[in-house]
Amino acid sequence: METRGSRRSLLLPVAALLVLAALAGALTLAARGRAERPSAARPTPSGPAPVDLAARVDGFTADFAPGGPYTAPDAAQRRAVADGVLGALDGQAEQAGRALARAGYRLTEFTEAATGRRVAEIADGPAADGRGWGRVYLDLSARPAWSVQVPHPVSDARTEALGVELFRAAPGGVLVLAGAHRRAGADGSSDVAHRSDTVFAAVVEALTGRGLPGIQVHGFDEGSLPGQDAVVSAGAGQAGPAAESTAAGLGRAGYTVCRAWREKCGQLEGTTNVEGRVAAGAGVPWLHVELGNGLRTEPDRRAAVAGVLADTARGWAARP
Repeated sequence: METRGSRRSLLLPVAALLVLAALAGALTLAARGRAERPSAARPTPSGPAPVDLAARVDGFTADFAPGGPYTAPDAAQRRAVADGVLGALDGQAEQAGRALARAGYRLTEFTEAATGRRVAEIADGPAADGRGWGRVYLDLSARPAWSVQVPHPVSDARTEALGVELFRAAPGGVLVLAGAHRRAGADGSSDVAHRSDTVFAAVVEALTGRGLPGIQVHGFDEGSLPGQDAVVSAGAGQAGPAAESTAAGLGRAGYTVCRAWREKCGQLEGTTNVEGRVAAGAGVPWLHVELGNGLRTEPDRRAAVAGVLADTARGWAARP
């Protein structure tokens, strides 16, 4: 005999089956609706990939060698590149581009991979490549406040790498990079630290005219100044707080430093440097830093030097 309890026990599984069937139908309709609607496109990364500035500079300098290509610029070409740099410094990209085009240069921007900062590159266009005039990189993330100058890439081994590391380490920097080995041109014409008729000199003079202090990095063979790891000098100018603090910082990092304003430092004092003379004439702080081979070529020691120089640059950037 069927009881009320047994009827309930039979109804429960039936109800469960009906609920499951209803859910299955709803899911089928939903899936069909999604299939009929156009699917939203998956988001894709916008813009070009970040650029590793160290790799970019290494690629640019890879073929630098004595006797390599170098063509001396004329006065109008030097002025055009300097004007373009100043336009970029002022955030006037269109104006800068027009000036640069007169010298076969162009302005491009990218995100620098290591820092995430926006950087402007001023460089030869494809049709003008191989003249050896150099490049300029500007940190667009902060007010321009200082420059690092690399006049002898490859010749003074790995100063180009030090320049990049310093540029990355402090905001508001401008990296000015020579475009040829110092012995590429005839009669020393590509030695931009000792020639005023170069794009490098014109750009640094323009930056100095805006009051931007500068650090120019060089290298020497330790045998030419035994017992010293580095030489710090103000070139033709008077040593000030930046020279003192830079020398002290290198000393704290464990390096022996010759201070050119206190002692003789051989032929490494930078007194004939043309960019230093311009800075001295304008009363703008400028440092000439000579570094022994190990401080440039050994990554850990180079990073330590970059950190000391970055402290100096940050001090300049903090000025009102």
